[in-house]
Order: sequence, then C-alpha cells, then structure tokens
Amino acid sequence: MNATRPRVAGVIGRIPRPADPERAAAPAAVRLLTGPGRPPVVVLHRTADGGWSRGPRPLTELERKALTWDAACARARSVARAVARHLAGHAGPSDVRVDGDRVRVVLRVDGAECWARWRAYFQITVVGEGSRPHTLVGDGERDGVRVTVVAHGAATGRRGRRPFRVGDATYDLAAPLRDAYGDVWYYQGCRRPDGMPLLSLDGRPERCSLANVAAYLGPLSAVRDTDRAEDRTSPSEPAG
Repeated sequence: MNATRPRVAGVIGRIPRPADPERAAAPAAVRLLTGPGRPPVVVLHRTADGGWSRGPRPLTELERKALTWDAACARARSVARAVARHLAGHAGPSDVRVDGDRVRVVLRVDGAECWARWRAYFQITVVGEGSRPHTLVGDGERDGVRVTVVAHGAATGRRGRRPFRVGDATYDLAAPLRDAYGDVWYYQGCRRPDGMPLLSLDGRPERCSLANVAAYLGPLSAVRDTDRAEDRTSPSEPAG
C-alpha cells in the first residue's frame, strides 16, 4: 500500500467544504495517487473566483521563464548546427559547442583578411586577447544567438611596444620573452595586485611573475617576429 495515501486523504478531508456541492465534491475528484493500470491522473486547480477547474491553468512565472530558456537553448542548438555546416568547408581546424543559450566557436584564422570575414559572419563587435598566444576572442551574434569566437592565429601581427621595467632592465610585454634556457614566456594580460606582470610558459595556464622569471631564468631576450616560426619552444595550436 502506498504509505502516502492516509496522509493525502487526511489533507483532502481537512479542506473546508463550501456551500456549493460541486465545489465540495471537487477535491474528491482529484486523483493524486496513481500507478500501473490506473486511469490517467486528473488534476484540478483553483480559479480566481475560488472554484475548481479541469482546464489548463495559467503558467507561473517560473514556468514561463523555464519555457523561455528552453526555447533559447533550442535556438542555440539550431545555430550551432548551421555554423558547423558552414565550417565544414573551412580549411583549418575548428570546433562548435553549445553552452546553454549561447554558442562557442573555436577556429584557426590565417591572416587579417580571413579574420575580417569571420568577424562579419558572426557580427563580432567586441574583441579581446585570448589566454593563449596569438589568440583573439570575439563576442558576436548569429541569427539572434550570442556567439563567442576563439580565433587562434588572429593576433599574429606585431603589436605596439608595452615596456615594463624590472630593476635595471626594461622588457617589452608585447613580444614573447626567451629565457637563458631557451624556453619562451608569454604575457597574457594578467598581473599581480601590485601590478607585476605574470608570464606563462609556452601558453600553459600556470603563471610566474616577470620579476622571478628574470631573476632565476634570465637574462631574458625578446623573440622577434622572424624568429617565431622557427622557435622550437613556441606553443602548438590546439586542434579544436
């Protein structure tokens, strides 16, 4: 026997009985307990005038938000499928993923002209530096769905100098820095609270302060654009 039956019956029994016989009989018609072989559940709901109704009840605010979210996620999945078909003809490695009501795209970009086409395709208006070398991250929109694009190779051009002084030496944070052992360090925009730049080795997530790298692995030298293609320690681009 269902252990909840006596409790439910007691709750129903304590419902005040209105003068209207139809209302008085309504709670008894609510079949809250069901199981294999039983008829479909009938759920009544209160109306504005205090009565009972078998018709569809108005949606709650939470239910409306849930349906809106489901529709947004469905649109994101549809856009992701369309983008994936478009990327099928893309020469470089790429990846498309759905993150709730948004789409995340990772692709390889070869040159400023190629990046300009992708910016137009995704209507990218905000661009920032990525966490990996030579990577830009753009926020845009496709068919009403927000899209984040991670473009590897889009930031290969030489940037303006970003000098930072440590002791008696001044380093250009816009260029990778090679230590005394041949490893290459990158500044990816992160600093300590005191303003000291944090560097990562070969694009790895672990970071070390510029002061410590210079003190323990120096001297440091800037890696020029002509050296990067032949640099054995430069990070490889991800496949997706």
